[in-house]
Amino acid sequence: MRVNIPSLPVRPVYSFDEHLTGEDGRPTEIVIATCKAGFAISKDLGQSWKRVRVEGRDKHRFVHAKWIGNSEFLLQGSTGNAHGPNKAPVDLFVINESGKVLAEHSAISQRWHGCRAVGQAGGTLMYAEYPRNEPVNGKRTSSARVFRSRDRGRSWQVVFEQPPANIRHFHFLQPRPGNPGEWWLTSGDAPHESHIWVSKDDGDSWSEVTAMLPRMLEINGTVYERDAFRLTDLVWLSDDLIWATDDAFSHANPPGACVFRSKIGPTLAPHLVGRGQWHFRNIIDIGDHLVFFSQRATRQGGEKCLRHPGIYLMDKRSYAFTHIFDVDCIPSDSRASGFTFSRASRASKDGKFFTYRSEEDLFPEGQRIL
Repeated sequence: MRVNIPSLPVRPVYSFDEHLTGEDGRPTEIVIATCKAGFAISKDLGQSWKRVRVEGRDKHRFVHAKWIGNSEFLLQGSTGNAHGPNKAPVDLFVINESGKVLAEHSAISQRWHGCRAVGQAGGTLMYAEYPRNEPVNGKRTSSARVFRSRDRGRSWQVVFEQPPANIRHFHFLQPRPGNPGEWWLTSGDAPHESHIWVSKDDGDSWSEVTAMLPRMLEINGTVYERDAFRLTDLVWLSDDLIWATDDAFSHANPPGACVFRSKIGPTLAPHLVGRGQWHFRNIIDIGDHLVFFSQRATRQGGEKCLRHPGIYLMDKRSYAFTHIFDVDCIPSDSRASGFTFSRASRASKDGKFFTYRSEEDLFPEGQRIL
């Protein structure tokens, strides 16, 4: 594996946001990176880039972008507070490749989590909110919502909502390739907040495939709580579902994040595939195998070599699961980092895929894209 930062201008700082896949799940050569006042697009797998400045929005910092076809993009950005216990709502834009604003919705919602929380299929465009929902005066205040557009982002409606007492936020929302109208949605973070829902009518109705499972689950001889369904990425393999936990299960025996599989049906029945050190953030299809990326340690202490993000490989046929290597951190004993922060290609194209990186992972400087 050869890792590098694409040749983007030194300024502004660009962050990976999407490597487009078609509705059939196959990767394209289109890659998008966001920045202040606009974004950059590559149509040749990162070999060359075109910067697009959004007209009249020089003070906006764009945090997410999605290609929606016809050289149009859905962008989230804000000039508001990016810090504190609960970030300000973001503005939502439809932009063309010349930077012209075609539609704008001011402070419409919270941002989505990563490129796995927004999708488009069959004329339906949806995204799921990721409110920080940190308690203020002991209470959370924000519901988490799923937004849907059927006119390419010009108008929106809420098609699913969960109050803060039920979940903290949504992690994942994607259409299932080859199954028209079918979308999968996940939430977290605490055990009682970790759920998986499925819609088979483009968001009109939702059913929970984890609803009938008990609070405590015995999987391959180990007892887990419902945060076994806390995830930021999943993959469909024929009639199997593969997911990796966004939880290191520090109180389990043995501890460590897990990869599970289950037959797809009205209720899931998890089986253990493998274990990692820290929370898994992304799964990338590279052909005969899946690559799994974990984040860095969530707590300090112990050996530095055990606190790095990890890279793992799973054979699609045998489900054999292997730890390949750990990612260097610069410096290696700094604060915890999400590494990819749930932003990565869904699949490789010609052996190449992309991820986000924090400024402390792999290289001491450079753009936030690998």
